[in-house]
Amino acid sequence: MKAFTLIEIALVVLITAILAGISLRFTVFSPETLYLKNFVYKLGSNINLLRDFSLSRKEIDSNKACGYGISFSQNNYFGYVFATSSVLDCDSLASSSPIIFAPAPPIFYLHTNGDIRQDPIEPLQIKDIFKPGLSMRISLSSQNCSDDFFNSYPEIALIYYNPYGDLLLLGKRSIWTSLLPSNWQNIYFCFRYKNEDRFLKINRSGQIFITNP
Repeated sequence: MKAFTLIEIALVVLITAILAGISLRFTVFSPETLYLKNFVYKLGSNINLLRDFSLSRKEIDSNKACGYGISFSQNNYFGYVFATSSVLDCDSLASSSPIIFAPAPPIFYLHTNGDIRQDPIEPLQIKDIFKPGLSMRISLSSQNCSDDFFNSYPEIALIYYNPYGDLLLLGKRSIWTSLLPSNWQNIYFCFRYKNEDRFLKINRSGQIFITNP
């Protein structure tokens, strides 16, 4: 019976290592997977940050900061703050006029250290520009976002407002519109980058879930 030589064993090990590397390149450690995973987890972290800020009591030039949101388009998002000097408390304002929480000039930009500024400091602003090939869909009815709000609204805003960290979801065509019915249960975000998919869900209590297909 012929024994394997050291050269033959080395060749087998080398070929196995190459095949394993090729396999891993297209699975867990692919650039597409890593980019999409990091993007979605960063967004989830930013959404949690907004909720934390909404439970605080901040002022901008003596005006109450009533809402903290993220404005989405199909190729980027940024964080912003809604401030008001209204005699109404924030909860009453959101219930009676939710559209007033939409992004509108002058926009107060939100920064990760808690600063609120009209002139954003780029390294600190909650902001991301999508890589070419990344697509996002948003839905209330489908975990796979088959009923995508972006089909009707080129801009969408997700807002947490005082005093309990409640949620608003607004969409804009020519004007801003409230998208959350009274009986809503979940907001679904679906992301695709190249051939990779990942999903983010926010339920009524504000919990965030990130899942693979």
